[in-house]
Amino acid sequence: MEERNNKKHSLSLIEREKMILSGVKEVFSFDEQLIELETCRGYLDIKGENLHIIKMNIDEGDIAIEGIVSEMIYHESAGIGKKKGSVMSKLFK
Repeated sequence: MEERNNKKHSLSLIEREKMILSGVKEVFSFDEQLIELETCRGYLDIKGENLHIIKMNIDEGDIAIEGIVSEMIYHESAGIGKKKGSVMSKLFK
């Protein structure tokens, strides 16, 4: 069985203003309009306005986001540039 099937991925969106995710493996980039991350079920782009990560525990795979969510797009493979490293790896170089 693949590693990605060992974890559960869930996404809860409340009033399009608060999102809680589980099963997150890495966060590649984030700003107020776009958060790019990898879940155990594929790559996910979250688009919106005033997006902020308010809680992040990559060891547990949990993330909480606030802001106005306008779009969520899942991808099976990483887009151009996404495999360059996670936000955490860039912070601790």
